[in-house]
Amino acid sequence: MRTKEEIEKDMLDFKNKMKKDVKWSSKKPESTGGQSCGMPNYPVTLTCDELDIEITIGYHKSNYKNKALAACLFDLALDDIIY
Repeated sequence: MRTKEEIEKDMLDFKNKMKKDVKWSSKKPESTGGQSCGMPNYPVTLTCDELDIEITIGYHKSNYKNKALAACLFDLALDDIIY
């Protein structure tokens, strides 16, 4: 019978493997109108083919903030799948 530590280690290994298999892509900036005219949004797409998960975030003006938010959401999705 496996111990609790062995099960947690296996789950952590699976989570790390899924994080390595992620593909990142960035779409062409979409400009907005009005007062923010000319300030493009940079949507980022995170794709994991093995789990059939695709997350697209274009909330922030910064590509780095969008990527960080997508990574955080992917981490939460992995936690939900594993546990």
